[in-house]
Amino acid sequence: MGLFTDGFKLLKKASEPLYKTPKSIQETIEIMAVAENGIFEVSKNKYSKCYRFQDINYTTATEDEQIGIFERYCKFLNSLDCNYKITINNKNKNMDDLRDKVLIAEKNDGFNNYRRIYNDIIEEKIIEGRQGIEQERYLTITIERKNFEEAKAQFATLEATIHKAFIELGADIVPLNGNERLKVLYDYYHLGDEGSFDFDIKKAKKVGPDFRNDLCNGMVKYFPDHFEDESKFCKALFIKKYPSSLSDRFINEITSLPVHSITSIDVVPVPKDLTTKVLQKKYLGIESDIIKQQRVRNKNNDFSTEISYAKRTEKKEIEEIMDDVRENDQCLFFVGVTIILMAESKKELESVCETVETIGKRNSCTIDTHYLKQREALNTALPIGVRQVETMRTLLTQSLAVLMPFNVQELNDSTGNYYGINQISKNVNIGNRKKLINGNGFVFGVPGSGKSFFCKMEMGSVFLSGDDEIIVIDPMNEYFDIAETYGGTVVNMSTYTDNYVNPLEMDVWSLDPNDSKGMVWIVNTFSDKFF
Repeated sequence: MGLFTDGFKLLKKASEPLYKTPKSIQETIEIMAVAENGIFEVSKNKYSKCYRFQDINYTTATEDEQIGIFERYCKFLNSLDCNYKITINNKNKNMDDLRDKVLIAEKNDGFNNYRRIYNDIIEEKIIEGRQGIEQERYLTITIERKNFEEAKAQFATLEATIHKAFIELGADIVPLNGNERLKVLYDYYHLGDEGSFDFDIKKAKKVGPDFRNDLCNGMVKYFPDHFEDESKFCKALFIKKYPSSLSDRFINEITSLPVHSITSIDVVPVPKDLTTKVLQKKYLGIESDIIKQQRVRNKNNDFSTEISYAKRTEKKEIEEIMDDVRENDQCLFFVGVTIILMAESKKELESVCETVETIGKRNSCTIDTHYLKQREALNTALPIGVRQVETMRTLLTQSLAVLMPFNVQELNDSTGNYYGINQISKNVNIGNRKKLINGNGFVFGVPGSGKSFFCKMEMGSVFLSGDDEIIVIDPMNEYFDIAETYGGTVVNMSTYTDNYVNPLEMDVWSLDPNDSKGMVWIVNTFSDKFF
């Protein structure tokens, strides 16, 4: 859609690196100063703040629900008038920590054989999922202000808009403090050694160490088409060419690959008045070209009023855009998508890049390498708040919203029970109903779908992993086996046994004669209903 080039160069101009030729690894980190509240000064009079937001069930929603989410997301995109980036980070997940959290610990109670069976099932599902990958999403906002206090006040104003928009989307969003933002960067720089981070901004103010020394890794080499550090091989890619229409699954196809990656969508809003001005200028230019075309034809004794196909298409396209901006609340944005792929070897990296490029071709997109711009592309993709590449193009609101960052929610509670696998992400579902306001639940399904089996699995998981008491009211006599297996007691109540429930039984010695709504009243009410 190469219609908008004039007058937009300043908007999409890339920021200059703090050090054009870094003399140390520390100088490759594009941060001037950090604050405890999470505000970074990324260059003179430029400040950024990062927010972590929750995924929502977009892929599994119905078509009508997806349309509703899409419209609310468009509304959010239009609401921000500052530069921002949306980052999807496929960070490293410590599988040992996951297993410690998910697998059932053994006890000296004679039931460890069943625990091993449960753990074998869970282990099999863990292996089938995206091993070693944990996905997080960030919104990073960058503003220009004269000083830190003005920036702090502006971020407070923006947060009200952001929180309202994400509540409407059904997603939680929380600001990251300074230590949390540094931890996100540390996890990238030290892939596989995330647990070693121990930097604290508050303590650093007293002692005086530079945060860059704790963030940076020991070695980094930049090449024209990739870069390496002491733990990984990386390559920075970008979307070079977009199709006329794009699936809202495109970004999810890339970010759902079982590889460590960072996908960043950089957005620069174009002011409404500037958008209108440039569109009108472009439209007048097309009209002028059509008039010139007619004059040339008349000179050649060709008095046809037919406009050439190229000009006719160009005019129709600009008219549609002008109508969208004027009537459909569409805004114009400069958008750039940067993808950082990581692998343990050069060969593996090339294979991953081919896979991503294939996804692009399948969606009629051209994904290319940031040649000679690997360092700048990395700084752009990281949730720091800088943009050092100009590989951007113009998109309207709905076209930008198609780059949908939402996929599906994960269920990953600590000290929870195994509830199968997420059919979209293929990760295990671990839920703890005790953390809910109301932990009650129902199991629905057609006959033979496995309702009883599911209940037995959950009972076994609860019994083997904790000290909870389990009571089953079993009118269909389906749970005798599980009671026998785990040493439970079966109380058979029927007309053929001596076990029964007496709803009228009461402890007469504990009755309060002054309690008009007490047990006597309850029994009387109960009797009135049946007799």
